[in-house]
Formats: sequence, C-alpha cells, structure tokens
Amino acid sequence: MRRYLVFVTASLGLLMYTIDGTAVAVAFPSFIRDLHTDVLWAGWTMSMFSVGICMAMPLAGNLSDSFGRKKVFLVSLILFTASSLACGLAPNIHALIAFRLLQGIGGASFLPTASGMASDHFPESRQTVIGLFSSVFNVGSIIGPNLGGWIVSRYSWRYIFYINVPIGIGLMGLTMLLLKDAKIRSRPYVDVRGAVTMSGAILFLMFGLNLIGESFSAPFLLSAAVLILISLVLGKLFLSHEKNAARPILDLTLLQSRPFVAANLMNLVTGAAILALFAFIPLYATSVHGLSTLMSGIILTPRSLGTIAASATTSFLLRRWGYRWPMVWGLSIVSGATILLTPGLPLGGLRLDSAGALSFVVLIAGIGSGITTPAVNNACIELMPEKVATIVGLRGTFRIVGQALGISLITFILHLSLNPVTGFRITFIAFGLLLLSSLPLVFLMPSGKGERIQTAA
Repeated sequence: MRRYLVFVTASLGLLMYTIDGTAVAVAFPSFIRDLHTDVLWAGWTMSMFSVGICMAMPLAGNLSDSFGRKKVFLVSLILFTASSLACGLAPNIHALIAFRLLQGIGGASFLPTASGMASDHFPESRQTVIGLFSSVFNVGSIIGPNLGGWIVSRYSWRYIFYINVPIGIGLMGLTMLLLKDAKIRSRPYVDVRGAVTMSGAILFLMFGLNLIGESFSAPFLLSAAVLILISLVLGKLFLSHEKNAARPILDLTLLQSRPFVAANLMNLVTGAAILALFAFIPLYATSVHGLSTLMSGIILTPRSLGTIAASATTSFLLRRWGYRWPMVWGLSIVSGATILLTPGLPLGGLRLDSAGALSFVVLIAGIGSGITTPAVNNACIELMPEKVATIVGLRGTFRIVGQALGISLITFILHLSLNPVTGFRITFIAFGLLLLSSLPLVFLMPSGKGERIQTAA
C-alpha cells in the first residue's frame, strides 16, 4: 500500500508543477495591468520558469541518484512552495520574473525524482508507472488554464501562486511520512565545477534563444549571438572538465553511444515539433481561422484528452509492444495530423475552418503524442537503468531546449512571412516532415524487449 501512496505523492507534485506552469499563461493581461508592464516583460515570466527548469533538471537527477529521493524531493518542495508564495507577493514584474526562475529550479527535480521513486518502488512495472506520469502532465494541462482563468476572474492572479502553498505543505508532510531514507547509491558528492559550467551553458543558451524569439531587431540578434557563443564556450569547458572528473554529472561514455545520441536527438525533435508547435495552435486558430480567443484555447482540450487516454493505454502495453513500434506509430500519426493542419491544403472537400474540425485533427495529434511519449521516456531510461533520475533529468533538458529552438524557429518563420496563412503553411509542412525524417532514429534506440544497451568503455 505504501508504494501506491508514494506514487500518488509523486503524481501530485508533478500535477502541482504542471498546473502552475500552464495557469500562468492566462494571467498575462493581469500582469500587464496590475504590475504596469508590457507584453515583452510579462512573457519573461514564462521564459524564466523554463530557464530554471532547464538549468536545474540534469543536476537534480544526479543529486537524486546520489543523495536519495527523499532529501531531494523534500528540498525541491520547500523551494517550489516558498518561491510560489514569493511570486504571489511580488511587488513588481522584475521580482516576479526572479521568483519564477526560483520556482523553475524548485520544480525541476519533480520529474527525475518521481521517476526514480517509480523505479525504486515498482521495479517490476517501471515502464508502466513512468508512462503514466505522461497522463499526469496532460491532466495538469487541462486543469491549469481552466483553473487559472477561474481564479484570475474571481479573485486575483496572485492566488494562482498562493494555491501552491497549502498543497506544497501537504506534500511535504506526505514525503516525510511515506518516503524512507533510502540507501544512498553512491557516496554523496556534488561536482561543483561541472554543475556551474553546465548550468551556465544552459542558462546562456536559453537566454539567447528567448531573445531570438522576442525580436529580430539587430540589437536583439547581436545580443543573442553573444549569449549563444558564451554558452558554447561554457559547454566546451564542461565537457573538458567531465573527462577528468572523478564523479562526473554526465557519464561521457554515453556520448560514445549511438542510442544515447539518437534518444536525445529524438527529444530535441519532439520538444520542437510537438511541444513548441502546438503552443502556437491558439494563435493559428485566431489569426488564420478567425476563432475567438476563448475557443482557440478550448480546441486544445481534445489534444490533452487524447494524449491522456493513449499514454495510459500505451503504458500498460509497453512490455508487450516494446518501445520502437509505438514511437513509429505515434510519430507518424502526429506528423500526419500536423500536415493536415496546413492552411489551404487540398483535403477532398474537407474544410478545417471550424472549431469542430480543428479539434478533431488536434485530438488525432494528441493520440499520436500519447502513443509516442511513454515509449520515448522509457527508451531513454534503458540507456542507464541504474541512474534513472540522472537520465530523466538529461532527457527533460534536451526536450526543453528543443522546445525553445522550435519556438524561436516558428517565430522567425512567422515574422518573415507575408501573412499568417503563409507562415503557418510553411511551419506545419516543415515540422510534419521533420517528425517523419526522425523515424530512423527510433531504430537506433533500445527496443524494450530485453535488450541491454552497451555504452562504449
């Protein structure tokens, strides 16, 4: 019974993190009005949350494997809860952005630590349990915008953050009660130099990508180029240090493994072509098809519902199917649905200019994503099953970087296009073909049928 309560605790942590991440989007107008700012600064409340996650997730996974799940999960809950309270009390937009960065750092360990808990408590059905976490994220993506809209309209945007405080305190109590101080897998050690250079490389890369997404003026592009160059230098210093580190954050033997490279290229692609692309669906619906702002958000709900149903079903069938074919089926479905969204595409009389038709295609894309995600998530873990949290942290980082790359590229395409129809036509065709071109990577990844990955020594 205890292990099921542990699963519920981990899931509630993920749900709180996801709801908060999606609910903030509906509060943008309130940020602008109440904090006397503009859209550019309000947008950084989302960007800095992603930057914090991307910086901390790889290190959080490594700490979870080294120091134990309980300590890391508890510290993360404390940081996330305290920073949520600080966000609610923020006197200006600059303070809110800073506290959102801390929130992202606090929430970054929830997924890798939860995956480690699943591996520890459900060794015989790890694939199923970790796959079910995909459904938790999509439940949060449905609840978040709707709950956030209700809270903002009924009370204040500040209560979007305040609501995390009692939930976080409750989860701290459950963590103290349910989780044991597990045997440490290795002597606790933090590679400080590696952590600083890695976090710095990710931080400057994310800042650079966000600047590209914000504006294409010469000062912004020059600043972005400088930040990305600094990121590359720090990345080189990180890899040079890790070669000689006694306890590296990243086991560099993985970089000599084709499955590792293939798995994380796939994470970059799915981050760009699924996470980033579908964040633009509301804009597509309003600017191309003339739907209302309310309806443009509602049409995303079928996608989440499709993903929940498909990911839950796939999670229970992974042991029979393996990982590769669900990825092939799922990516093909998402690719087809993405291309179907192309405005002006001849569809034999079918018109995608209504909310119902768009919702149906988005639902199909959600089903494809739900089939793909559990398989991709578990295939990554097969690379180093004894370091579940570390691998999950790296996986999440590659996916978020892919999302940032995708957002910058889509923004670039829309900015240069003559009109939204042309821009989205190029975007949907390009990203649909990108998903199809990634299919060969699937066959370089673990099959999930008893195959063990041997990394180069």
